[in-house]
Amino acid sequence: MLDRMLNHEGLIEMLDEMARKRRLVGPVRRGERYLYEEVTEPRQLDLSFTYCVYGPRSYLFPPVETLFTFERENGSFRARALLDDRPLALIGVHPCDLHAIALLDKVFAQEHPDEHYLTRRRHTFIIGIDCARPCTEGVFCADMDCHHAESGFDLMLYPLRTESNGGARYGVRFGTAEGRQWVLYGRRSEVPTLDDERAFDRALREKAATFTRRIKTPAEELPVLLNRSYDSLLWEATARRCYSCGSCNLSCPTCYCFNILDDLSLDGTHGSRRREWDGCQIKNFATVAGPHNFRPKAASRLRHRIYRKAKWIREKTGLPGCVGCARCDRACTAKINSVEIYNQLAEEV
Repeated sequence: MLDRMLNHEGLIEMLDEMARKRRLVGPVRRGERYLYEEVTEPRQLDLSFTYCVYGPRSYLFPPVETLFTFERENGSFRARALLDDRPLALIGVHPCDLHAIALLDKVFAQEHPDEHYLTRRRHTFIIGIDCARPCTEGVFCADMDCHHAESGFDLMLYPLRTESNGGARYGVRFGTAEGRQWVLYGRRSEVPTLDDERAFDRALREKAATFTRRIKTPAEELPVLLNRSYDSLLWEATARRCYSCGSCNLSCPTCYCFNILDDLSLDGTHGSRRREWDGCQIKNFATVAGPHNFRPKAASRLRHRIYRKAKWIREKTGLPGCVGCARCDRACTAKINSVEIYNQLAEEV
């Protein structure tokens, strides 16, 4: 069921008002590609986009971030945390990326809550937009059950074309009370008609027929498959093509590993601590003092990444560690393909 209907001008009007209170980030076309970028004018956004090269992860978990500064006074150190509480609106987030954000929310909130991530998240308003069809060849979001979203958004938009208006409009579902307030304020929205509801039902049926499954093993059974495949020769055979460049980690919307570095002044009186994204496919990722490297070979690193995405994260959080967006496959210069790995492993057992 839809909560309201918005036409395009009503949406722009709402975003214009939102821009006075929040930074706006959404899909922007750059040549033949789309990127999530901060905009000053809502009309810069292209909500008809296929997919963004990178997900919106970097606006919640930046690639480089100063965590705190410190200085020495009277023989002791004083630290000051740097928390980013600027209001933000993420516009046009596809279901797969909503699932990715849900995973980051859980990871950064459990065991040792990360106030830097959580502060940003608390001040972030999310407007999702549904995919009527697979955004590009190669995606396997349906296999991971991440091609639709029932939560994780303040507002969810469904692009619809109804017989009564003859033009494109958005069906809207409320995810939070704040989302409801934004849509109901003023006269920018309408109550869904019977024609609108029929168009919505038709769109959902057409979408279900369009998204097909590509992995032979159901996602919830992948941990069992991997349990049987630890010593498979496929890891070594596939890793021969791997450059250990980390492009898969960089493009993945659910990767959350990071490194910590301290910057200290020459006289030792002040400095800062920052964190930077790190990636398990980089050769020295698992290197510790000694030096000892727990995963010196590309095969062990490749296996580690697949196990994390399809097994360990799911077992720990109950959520998929891979949302099937296939950004890793598109970014890989060696053309290593996740679906092929899962299906080849299934043929072995």
